[in-house]
Amino acid sequence: MTHLINRDGISVTNNPKAINEELFRGTGSVMGSGASIFIQNESITEKYIIVSKDKNVAGPSEQRFIAGRYQEALKLFLEWLGQKA
Repeated sequence: MTHLINRDGISVTNNPKAINEELFRGTGSVMGSGASIFIQNESITEKYIIVSKDKNVAGPSEQRFIAGRYQEALKLFLEWLGQKA
């Protein structure tokens, strides 16, 4: 299992519930080995979830999801970490 941290460098439990809590009620960012997921506020009403991976890997290095597509973003984040969703 990959070790995850939040924006402040504090460990985050590696499970979907803990990742959700950290994104929406914590620092808004979770990082692991080679991938990260974070919340970006475009305006007061618009929130996006950004999933990015290390640029040394082939393919797209970032994908943007509206907040309502959280499950898709989480699945991609876990895939890029090398885990099953």
